[in-house]
Amino acid sequence: MTRWVAACVFALSITPSAHALDGDADPTFGDGGQVAITRPLIGGGNGTKPTGDLLQREDGRYLWAAPLDDGSVWVGRSLRNGTPDATFGGLGGGRVTLPACGASRNVRLADDGAGGVVAWAGSCLVRLDGDGSVVAGFGGGADLPPAGFDAMGFARDAQGRYVLAGEAGPLELRVHRFTADGVADEAFGTHGGTVVVVPTTNGFADLYALAVRADGHILVGGDRGNTHGPNLVVVQLNEDGTPDPSWDGDGIVDLEPPQGYDRLIATALALDEDGSLVVSGMSSDGGVSCCLMLARFDASGQIVPSFGLRIFRLSTQPSLFGFFEQRDGVVLLPNRRIVMGTISFPFGAPFTHRTQYTLVRTFADGSIDPSFGHDGWNSYTIADPTNTGQTGDYVQMHAIAYDRIDDSLLMLGRTFFEDDSTGDDYVTFVRARFDLVFADTFDR
Repeated sequence: MTRWVAACVFALSITPSAHALDGDADPTFGDGGQVAITRPLIGGGNGTKPTGDLLQREDGRYLWAAPLDDGSVWVGRSLRNGTPDATFGGLGGGRVTLPACGASRNVRLADDGAGGVVAWAGSCLVRLDGDGSVVAGFGGGADLPPAGFDAMGFARDAQGRYVLAGEAGPLELRVHRFTADGVADEAFGTHGGTVVVVPTTNGFADLYALAVRADGHILVGGDRGNTHGPNLVVVQLNEDGTPDPSWDGDGIVDLEPPQGYDRLIATALALDEDGSLVVSGMSSDGGVSCCLMLARFDASGQIVPSFGLRIFRLSTQPSLFGFFEQRDGVVLLPNRRIVMGTISFPFGAPFTHRTQYTLVRTFADGSIDPSFGHDGWNSYTIADPTNTGQTGDYVQMHAIAYDRIDDSLLMLGRTFFEDDSTGDDYVTFVRARFDLVFADTFDR
């Protein structure tokens, strides 16, 4: 169902502050709040690279994954302070290297429910025990998705099955499900996979995000081609892989950009305890991708009226507009605040670096939380470990994750520096601390 919804547009002011802010980098993490791990390049250079993933443990440790240019994949585990977990990987370095399996594509992680982790790496499912050793026989080397499949979401559902979502082409949006043993689940779609069909006027559609309900329903989000610019789409599938008609009447939320905007793209999904779905992503007013987008849908796929569709700019000054990329995330905090993560190109003081990790925090109703960072948002610059390329820093965000133990949010991505002659780039982490005063009682 195609619908048009009016948007509330908010400009987030840029106000430097000399004192510590809620959302500042955590000084107890790594070096001044960040960690950089050299990721050797083959041939060096610029451009988009396949993305990694992040998985936060309840004990404060976190697992991370990053692809290498030769098709192999790093999977690592670190302590809360950012140092490698010497008990993972066997050699004391806190990581293992999975050999190349198919094309060098995105890597995604899911908790296995038993202290280990399952990775979709290249074209294979791999399960690692708590010490980083590979579990023999898991998945059987399954390569069910077609060649060229680009994984965009991976999760373990409440029944212990693994759900994988991504795309194999401009109109081949796919969802696959595997059993707890990692083999294709014949109860889902055709031999464990299904193609998600969305309407399009120009032959293009994209899938960027995945969420799985406790009852087995699957939600995927992205966009589809429209004559007025990409529409936001969120599809809900039944447990067997068919479209769920209880979700907006036909299984598809199809939302046109509001007046004055030419795109809406869903890039991250988060399910709330009441069954509603929070969707974050991008919008544009016809120039650069100026804005972050945030919306909340109820359990039937309708926009929650008190929340609506909200669009955020970094500034009212055109020269300071942010430029956002499609690698980002959304997290629902225990005090019912919402955090969106993305990459921004601020184009002006006080944030003058080329690109940065950026977080925006709102209340539960989508209104900006001015107590966070610089009146609702904060950006984080990655320092060049070699001190040679700081003026040309380029950062890509791959994932964000919340740590309940110390009320912090971890960001993972890739960083390279144009002036750096080493040909290397870096797997980079930043941890931001939150001040969740009244976390159990504040609600808006």
